[in-house]
Amino acid sequence: WGSNKSTYWVVFELIWRDYFRFFAMKHGNKIFFPHGPSGDAQAQKQEADVLERWRAGRTGAPLIDANMRELLATGWMSNRGRQN
Repeated sequence: WGSNKSTYWVVFELIWRDYFRFFAMKHGNKIFFPHGPSGDAQAQKQEADVLERWRAGRTGAPLIDANMRELLATGWMSNRGRQN
């Protein structure tokens, strides 16, 4: 069993998958709350307009906007979109 760049990235992606799976198991539905698992309102303090532009894909940053519009239209965002 030798390792190379391809196997490195497979392991890397599996580790990320497991991290988020265990994070979700630990925190349950809190990960979907407006203030996240910490409940820290200060971390989420933003202007409503900024948040709405981000949600609608109107930030002015083409890559962010394209990914947010994809998410809004389909309910899904590619792995590349989430990482970049």
